[in-house]
Amino acid sequence: MTLIRITQDVFDIAQRLQALNDDYELYYNARLGRYEVHSKARGTLQFVLPYAELDARAVEYARKTAVCNADALFDEVERHNAAVRRQQISRAAQAVQGRIDET
Repeated sequence: MTLIRITQDVFDIAQRLQALNDDYELYYNARLGRYEVHSKARGTLQFVLPYAELDARAVEYARKTAVCNADALFDEVERHNAAVRRQQISRAAQAVQGRIDET
């Protein structure tokens, strides 16, 4: 694995990430072609940035996925899943109704 540590960048993302959490270090994984945030203290991967470019979205992503926001993130996922389930049930009911109407 080829990790390239990023300490300076055009938009100061590395510094902004460290301002969120002093333990964060930003790397580019050349083998996988992605940006990663690692823990300084543990030397472990914390998260992979889901963007090909390094910009302000990286800071927002780090903010949104921070442990302190876990409950809100889980609630958001649950709300989304519930909405998807409602849509699926509605579509199934419409399909059954359509079959009933055909008879």
